[in-house]
Amino acid sequence: MRAGLVVVAVMTALLGSTAALRAAPAQLTSRDAFDRGRTAFGRAEYRRAIDILKPLVYPEVLLDSEGEVVQAHRMLGVAYLYTNRPEEAKREFHKLLELRPDYRFDPLLDPQPVVDAFNAVVKEEEAEIAAIDLRRRQRDAELAARRQREARLRATAATPLVYERHSYLLNFVPFGVGQFQNGQRRRGWLFLGVEGGLAAVSVGAFVANFALYGVEPHRKCLVTPPTDPGTNLPEACPPAEVDHSQEQTSRRLLEVQLVSGGLFLAAAIWGVIDAVRHYQRDTLLPAAPAAGDLRLGLGPTGFSASLRF
Repeated sequence: MRAGLVVVAVMTALLGSTAALRAAPAQLTSRDAFDRGRTAFGRAEYRRAIDILKPLVYPEVLLDSEGEVVQAHRMLGVAYLYTNRPEEAKREFHKLLELRPDYRFDPLLDPQPVVDAFNAVVKEEEAEIAAIDLRRRQRDAELAARRQREARLRATAATPLVYERHSYLLNFVPFGVGQFQNGQRRRGWLFLGVEGGLAAVSVGAFVANFALYGVEPHRKCLVTPPTDPGTNLPEACPPAEVDHSQEQTSRRLLEVQLVSGGLFLAAAIWGVIDAVRHYQRDTLLPAAPAAGDLRLGLGPTGFSASLRF
């Protein structure tokens, strides 16, 4: 009984191995089948090429790349044409044009009957081919636009948002400091130039007045004053003979100093009001500072400024 079971087991194993060997050719990959069909087509074995290539694109496409699908329809169209099946050839050429609307056979390399048959299909379906080409271009444009949107979204998601906190006290600093902090570079340069010029004029007039005439202008006497006989010292200069020219120059310098100082004060107050009106506590920093960007800040260590050219 055991011997009979052993014999049955051995026969079953042999039959299974034989069935597996017979089934092995049927388990060819689509790539292998495509290569066999292309070989048969190259040998002008058109019927065999049709039998191998047709299952790769009908009823569903089994090939991996679009290029292989295009080549399969091309070979099927030519094979159908040489086996006297013009309708099937026309169908394959139509499929080929759906995939590649600008595809054409080369009259120098391809047989003339194939070129004529394909060109006839192109001429008959010229309007449809144009529509297919338009749809393909629109699809490519939409795909490119979608890729750009996805790239921008990825870039936005990857870029951290950095905010800068502004100090309210800098609004009261003259020379456009508050404007620069608020990102108003043009107004900042305007206030800096105006206030700086007025301050320079006022300080310059004060320094010149003090350097030339001191605290009080020196008054000369236009005539030689008489000498007192008792003390043998010169008497006071008569009031009508006192030289007031230097005193007038000093007074004019003082006027320039006061007027320019008053205008500086008015411009500084105007700048403070403008800075307070446009003050924002937190602002979003750009990815890279623009050229000529002046940034001011007030940190734990004191006032800080940076200028990028």
